[in-house]
Amino acid sequence: MSTTNPMTALLVLKTALGLVTGVASCKIGLESNMTPADYPMVRIVPSLSRHSAVIGSRETEVLIYFGKPIHEFESGLESLYQTLYDLEAALINAAETSGVYCQYRETIADEDRVDGYKLMALRVMVQG
Repeated sequence: MSTTNPMTALLVLKTALGLVTGVASCKIGLESNMTPADYPMVRIVPSLSRHSAVIGSRETEVLIYFGKPIHEFESGLESLYQTLYDLEAALINAAETSGVYCQYRETIADEDRVDGYKLMALRVMVQG
């Protein structure tokens, strides 16, 4: 019996998340040379893969980073948080309806520590 390649499920997930309204770029991996044109961005970063309880399947835990540039002078951080939580809900919905089994675990915030950008990450288990 062969085991599935996790990349197959990640590519399906990438396609679904890239279709979310307002997402400018969606890729697998977190590259260091992102530009303002990449934002609002989504990046899918695998953190571990293991055998699944389903025979022949794998589960991969991923962090789905998403974020926007900070423009405090326009409408403040409170408005930016609202926008990001709206995007969070849309990304969770897209992941759960993507056609691959995805289980949302939690959302991690950057605690306002990244200069110039507001980032969050979904921790999601993908099976495929």
